Amino acid sequence: MTLLPPLLLPLILIACGQLLTTTNCQPTRHVDDVFRIDDAIAAASSTADVTSFDCPVPKAEQSRFFRLDPVDTNATVILSMSNFLLEMDLTNEIKTVRGLRTGPQYNYTDCEQSSTCTAVSPSDTSNCKRENAQCVEDNSNLISTSHSLNLLVSCGSVRNCIFRKLSDIAEPYEANRTAAYACENSRILIENKQWVESGRKYEYMHEMYNRSGSHFLMIAIDGMGMRTYQVSNSDNNSKYEPIDDTNSYVQLNVKKYLNIFSHGDFVYTVFNDKSNSTKLFRICMSSFDDYKKYRDSSNDEELDILKSGMGSFNTVTIQCPLDDENLLKQASNIEFLDGNLILYYELVSVTHEIAVCKISIADINSAIRRARQDCSEENLTNIEFYGDDTGQRCRSSLSPEWVACGPQLTSIFHKFAFVAGFPFKNLDALHAKMQSKIRLPNIGERAVSFQTFIFKSTFYTFVGTTSGNAYKFVMKDATAKLAEKVIVSKLPILQIRSGLSNSEGEAEKIVALTEKELSTFKAESCESLYDDCHACLTSQDPFCGWCIYQARCTTVGSCEESQNPKRWIPTSHNSTRCPSFDVNPQYVVTNSFKDVNASFTGVELTLNGSFTMSVSLANFSKEFNITILRQNKITFQIPPLSSDLLESGTDHATASLILNLNGRPISKSSFTFFDCTRIRQTYRTKPCSSCLTQKWSCYWCARENSCLNQRCSGGKFSINQCPKTTKVLSSTSILSGEDEMFQINAKNLDPAQSYSCEIDSCTGRKYTAKGQVVATSPGNVLVTCNATADQLACKARESTVKILVVMGDKIVDQEHILSVTVYNCAIDSPLCGQCISLHHEFDACIWCNSTSSCSSRTLCPSSPVDGMGGCELPRITSISPTSAPTDGGTIITIEGTNIGSSYDDISKIMVDNSNCIKINNTYTIAKRIQCIMQNSDLEVTSQVNVWTTYNVQAKSIETFSFKAVKIVPFPLTEVINDSVIKVVGTNLDTGNSLELILESDDGKQEITTCNDRKSEAFNCTLPNMPKGMYMAKIKLDGYSFGLQNFTYEDKPEATAENDEIVAFQSGGGKGRFIVNATVALLKWMIIELHVEGAPKRKGCYVVQTPTRTTRKAVIECEIPPNPNKMEHDKSMKNQTLPSRRKRSTVGAYLIYNNDDGDKKYVGTVQYQSDPTFGIIDELPCANTENGTLYIPATKFGRTGLDATDYTVYFSPAGEGNEGKKVQCKVNFIDPETLSCRVRRTELNSLQNTKIKITAQTRYLTIETPSEVTYCPGPNLTWVYAVIPVLLIMIGCIFWVLYKLRLKSRNQRSERKMLMSKLDDLENATRETARNEYFQLQTGYMEDFTQNISHKINYRSPTKYFAQTFFNKTENIPVLSNNKIGDDELKQIESFENLLKNEEFLLFFITTLEEQKNFNVLQKGELASLLAVTFYEDLPYFTKVMLKLLADLIKAQASKNPKLLLRRSASVVEKMVSHWMSITMYDEYIYEQSGTPLFLLTKAIHYLVNLAPWDVTADKAMNSLNEMTLLGNKASYNTIDINASVQGSETGETTVKPKLIKVIDLDTITQAKEKIIDGLFSDLPYSEQPKPKDLELVLFRPESEPKVLNDIDTTSEANGVYVKINTIEHFKVLNNDTVLLRPYAINTEKSKLMFFHSTFH
Repeated sequence: MTLLPPLLLPLILIACGQLLTTTNCQPTRHVDDVFRIDDAIAAASSTADVTSFDCPVPKAEQSRFFRLDPVDTNATVILSMSNFLLEMDLTNEIKTVRGLRTGPQYNYTDCEQSSTCTAVSPSDTSNCKRENAQCVEDNSNLISTSHSLNLLVSCGSVRNCIFRKLSDIAEPYEANRTAAYACENSRILIENKQWVESGRKYEYMHEMYNRSGSHFLMIAIDGMGMRTYQVSNSDNNSKYEPIDDTNSYVQLNVKKYLNIFSHGDFVYTVFNDKSNSTKLFRICMSSFDDYKKYRDSSNDEELDILKSGMGSFNTVTIQCPLDDENLLKQASNIEFLDGNLILYYELVSVTHEIAVCKISIADINSAIRRARQDCSEENLTNIEFYGDDTGQRCRSSLSPEWVACGPQLTSIFHKFAFVAGFPFKNLDALHAKMQSKIRLPNIGERAVSFQTFIFKSTFYTFVGTTSGNAYKFVMKDATAKLAEKVIVSKLPILQIRSGLSNSEGEAEKIVALTEKELSTFKAESCESLYDDCHACLTSQDPFCGWCIYQARCTTVGSCEESQNPKRWIPTSHNSTRCPSFDVNPQYVVTNSFKDVNASFTGVELTLNGSFTMSVSLANFSKEFNITILRQNKITFQIPPLSSDLLESGTDHATASLILNLNGRPISKSSFTFFDCTRIRQTYRTKPCSSCLTQKWSCYWCARENSCLNQRCSGGKFSINQCPKTTKVLSSTSILSGEDEMFQINAKNLDPAQSYSCEIDSCTGRKYTAKGQVVATSPGNVLVTCNATADQLACKARESTVKILVVMGDKIVDQEHILSVTVYNCAIDSPLCGQCISLHHEFDACIWCNSTSSCSSRTLCPSSPVDGMGGCELPRITSISPTSAPTDGGTIITIEGTNIGSSYDDISKIMVDNSNCIKINNTYTIAKRIQCIMQNSDLEVTSQVNVWTTYNVQAKSIETFSFKAVKIVPFPLTEVINDSVIKVVGTNLDTGNSLELILESDDGKQEITTCNDRKSEAFNCTLPNMPKGMYMAKIKLDGYSFGLQNFTYEDKPEATAENDEIVAFQSGGGKGRFIVNATVALLKWMIIELHVEGAPKRKGCYVVQTPTRTTRKAVIECEIPPNPNKMEHDKSMKNQTLPSRRKRSTVGAYLIYNNDDGDKKYVGTVQYQSDPTFGIIDELPCANTENGTLYIPATKFGRTGLDATDYTVYFSPAGEGNEGKKVQCKVNFIDPETLSCRVRRTELNSLQNTKIKITAQTRYLTIETPSEVTYCPGPNLTWVYAVIPVLLIMIGCIFWVLYKLRLKSRNQRSERKMLMSKLDDLENATRETARNEYFQLQTGYMEDFTQNISHKINYRSPTKYFAQTFFNKTENIPVLSNNKIGDDELKQIESFENLLKNEEFLLFFITTLEEQKNFNVLQKGELASLLAVTFYEDLPYFTKVMLKLLADLIKAQASKNPKLLLRRSASVVEKMVSHWMSITMYDEYIYEQSGTPLFLLTKAIHYLVNLAPWDVTADKAMNSLNEMTLLGNKASYNTIDINASVQGSETGETTVKPKLIKVIDLDTITQAKEKIIDGLFSDLPYSEQPKPKDLELVLFRPESEPKVLNDIDTTSEANGVYVKINTIEHFKVLNNDTVLLRPYAINTEKSKLMFFHSTFH
């Protein structure tokens, strides 16, 4: 807890001065005490009951406060927060009394149960399983308390309402209530309502009331209806019982409940319906008592009436007239206070204004009574019944004596007549009375919470705002008076309530709640806020008043004898009651004593000898006694005040006179003291006239030409005698840099005196010129002064020079300011049009064609131009933008030269046949003009034409195009704040700015500008908006397009997929998380993972999209290494720092759209030790068929990293072998083994040698602890014994070779025969493919094309070329961000220059290809690097490629030409492939052939699956590649099986059974793939289930289901090898039934791993 001192009064006075009544400078204070969320977590953990919860409590930054409810007893509130309820004592400081933990709880999503129901097993929830549950925070949104019943009710977001004893909230209210009852109670509460995701914030309203000794609690939930409980309390029997259900109430289309309250015999509920109207319905309290009493009635008729009657009520609409024309219909908040309904309306037109209206409950009851009276009299004009009630029951049963809730009636049917009958609404709206308008001082603030109080019959309201301020308004006038501002927080204030009241029930302490703070402050702060009587009384704060003889603003109890109106003035009085006095005379000359009389007004003061006076001014103050004391009048003598107290440049000042009592200021007034001798300093240009027109007496002395405080000799001097100048008679417009004579008319000047002119030049310097005075008429003289060219040399186009006439050293009065305008024609007039514009103002400036400049006429020897007709033709050099939508509305900027000399010179602007309306205030003389383009009927391109009034036309150099803008609509979408949406269409880069407009239901708009525009698409970052639905519209100049509504959602909650998130200390890992979001919401969301202490966030991507029935998506995120380990390693290296202990667990958060301020906690990362290789002495040789190796490894597979994240290398041991390494592609990893595959030929050189094994991830490198012998061979000593034998054998070989040469001729002829047979085989295969493809087109592909072809997504160019060139999209050297040194950069640039030499490049490629160890893989990499290098210079790349290709064709001409370009066995073949990839991407692959190629791939895949396919050798009978063609022709049979997929453990299928073709030689995994491909042919591969996640079960009549696996106990073993099971192995027959289902447990997977480790 933190105690904040109040804001000091002097600081307020410095900021605001004495006038503290304006809204821009309101009295301000801080809160007295603050209880923050971290304090709450600590208090809750120490005081709350925390039993029976398995879910961990989130940290403080993930928690928040939700609601508070004052308890009936004073100074106690119940505070709800995330997962806790706290009882708080506010008597002095805020402190926690006790607490109760309510969450997080398990939510069983598959059966829609919350943790309250875990002890119950109803029939429809038998599938609830702990492993399907997720931890969900419980946010208590309703708190209702009753001290008399010792009851606390709290309803949370996990669908539970709990009843607890208020005296001990850890104890249930009714001890014998079982968990089963609590579960059923929660289920009834939301019966027949649509289930939504758990954790949603529901809005609850409630009311607790007493009826004939029975206590009832009514709860209303937004979107779920209402519920009523009867509650009783006794020493031994406290219980609660629901007495109705949600179906008992007439459904009112409720959008939001505003308030529920009871008054008299009725319960009232106020709500906003979905038509945005505020309505009230009333129910008789006896309804609930009678319902409970008769609900078990055996009379069916009575029971039907009763059940339908619980929904009976009478509804009225409430509106508030804002003025004569406007009605306020939808209230934002409602309060019930002192028999009145207080309604708050936010004004749409002025966002920071709130209208406050009031209507009495008596008026509401009167209106309902009139309606019921009309019902009884069969007057149904203004009544409309709910449902299908025609009013018959109303007319037949509602007698006049039953119109109101009167006494109990004897007949049960008659009782139902008003209890159960006639739910109707009154069609006449009730009009509340406008009370006041609340105007927030800051336009950017919005009101979010209200609380109105009454003090001494005065209504005052605290308004909480989005900026965390609480404003106190007094509601006495049409505009509420802002009394003060309380700074509470920087967060929006959710609630304001009374925390402590006095004995009369009036609030003394206020409590305010934000998401993170609970604050308290006093209801008043009179003394600290208001410094004088006027500020105190004008505040209208009902608590305050002015204590006269203490001279301070106080409460009534803080002022002695406050009951005496002459000692304490309440704020209900006008400020004229403040004691004040007027002084006479008001003006006192300096440096002299002055007797002053003072008369008092306002409240009468009792004056005596204890009173004194004081005078103060700035830092000067002096106290003196009162001379004469009379009733309401006093006389005193003000001491002399020095003129030094006056500020420089002033001739007077205002001083304060203060009446003091025993040193306290009681009242004050002011007077003015002056010094006439300072007139000439104050009024420099009018000293004489100013001297004679002051409010006080000043005297002008003509002899001294000065103003004095007393008369001088020479008699009285009048203002008409003042010497003064009147005007400039010579020209007031002159040329710069030329001599000029000024002639000035003056009056009352003495010609005998000497005069001069003071010239204030344009450079800032002052010049003095001697003046000559000549009398022209009686009283008038002519003053002549000469100015030189240097004095008038101005460097601006237009300058003002001021002139003063001076007599001696004293300025003569100016009747008007004397000035002339100096023009410099050449400045800012480089264009003829600009010069002509200047000519209109000063005709001496003209355009000189001979010099092509603007100058005076005297400087232009020939060809002067004074009109636009003589100027050069106008030219339009640029237009912006160069295109616009055909709808018009685009502002076009036209720039050029000589585009007129004024705005009026432009007569019209057109593009083709469309007008462009010119805009006046955008015209720049001769250079620029803007216009608004009108619409065009056609898409057309034309020049911009500008016509002038002087018959000259200008055409733009650039062309302007009208383009039809189209936007592709997309469906209803869900977004969060800061989401970036992508909108596609055509011509979206045309026109000016493109805006996205979001409009809420109340008409408020938020406009944001969209950037990153391209012709076909643009991106828009959405603004931050409150949760809700908004109409979205795109506006591009005159084009407007309405998008689907945007639904703003809260940032989705997320949890870890597994209980633990595991990562390596140094190597990091991967984690999967479940996000509660829809596909639409995920589409526009950027998700990143942040680990505490990590410098950077890591990206996440969706691996499993949510289905239509659930809002659960699975995302996968990269987990960085332990950031604490890095700090630990640094401290270990730096011996001067103490070593820091590594933390093994670090918090993890999801961050949405880069919003670090609202990150979602998802758990802790458990960092474990890094993986290691086992101790390996020898590594067996790789598998001879597929090159597979099995390496002992520990912990490789425990952190979410899979085989694709590891890279394994083998390299020879010893120095100098670092670059000689062989990559082994990882197949799979398990806790103890790592399997990888390598080309066996690449390891031949490493056989029987010492090697090092290295495994790498992004962050980690793992090496074997010692050198390993790879593929050790047998003992070689016997080799020496057989060398002679080998020599003999070599001789034999030579003889055999000689014989073979003789047979070579025969082989040539045989080769020709073989090529012929190969052609026949290709033709046969082509014919077979054609027949199969026809069958394919008529079945599989037609269905596939219709269902999936429109869902094809294309790779970006970067990923496409990366995959094409390097067969991967990650870890590509050319995309690496590694820094390159300057030396390396120079070497690279030198090598690049060599590559640009054609001869060198050809020689370079040819030389490399001649090397025997330059393999196919390296050739492909070289071709890829060349394609990247010359991507920007394709002509050069093509030229080199064609020369290499010509050489290749010549070399292959003598061989089989059909193999040319098939195998990509040379650099040029790969270059051709890459060249075609680049040139065909945009216009062919992406726009034309992408979809056909994809469908062709699917067709080839289908054809390959029609025949056997060897999974171990990766060869197929139907193959287009001779390298993967199955050499042996195998016989096989096609089998048709009935297949489906099981969706849950109960056995129901989620996919309709379908006939699938398999062959008897298929492995079980191949069969699974074919079944999945057939059943889910309408889904993309990424959304299809995977074979490894499903098991295949064979069903036959009269036999147990049999699970089919690739390897099991029935598999045939041959030594160390095991034969993979096939369909034939399990004797699967035609029309057999098989089922794919999820693995129940990992038994089969464990068996599979056992067989792998055993037989391999």
